[in-house]
Amino acid sequence: MNLLFDASALLNIIRRKRRKAFNILVGNYILDLTFYEIGNAIWKETKLQKRIEVDEASKLLKTISIIKDKMQMLRAENLVVVFKIAYELGITFYDASYIVAAAGNNLFLVTDDKKLISKLEQSKDTLKEILGSEVKVMTSLELTRGG
Repeated sequence: MNLLFDASALLNIIRRKRRKAFNILVGNYILDLTFYEIGNAIWKETKLQKRIEVDEASKLLKTISIIKDKMQMLRAENLVVVFKIAYELGITFYDASYIVAAAGNNLFLVTDDKKLISKLEQSKDTLKEILGSEVKVMTSLELTRGG
């Protein structure tokens, strides 16, 4: 099973599984924008929410940089389709990019974004009409359960 990780799932797997995350992630897929999203989330946790210290953020980013080099990088090629999905589902262009890339490459989308999962479940017919295929989705917890 080939997997495309969004930023939420990737970060949660790294935090939850630590060193074992490498075995789960290596060889699987991310988008070119994933690490910018992760960097922004870590910045927000550090600067705005004060949930983690700068040293911890730096260590986390170093780990993520190592893992990044062992994953396959994709980009959503058809920006018109990305926009159409974002518009029809009322989601961000970023989230729609993951959907288009997952469907276009026959990958499971791994996300921990509950709102996105809900939109995907509610919009199966619309997505199938636009993309010509269903979008397979799971959470990082479903993926790692028992692992």
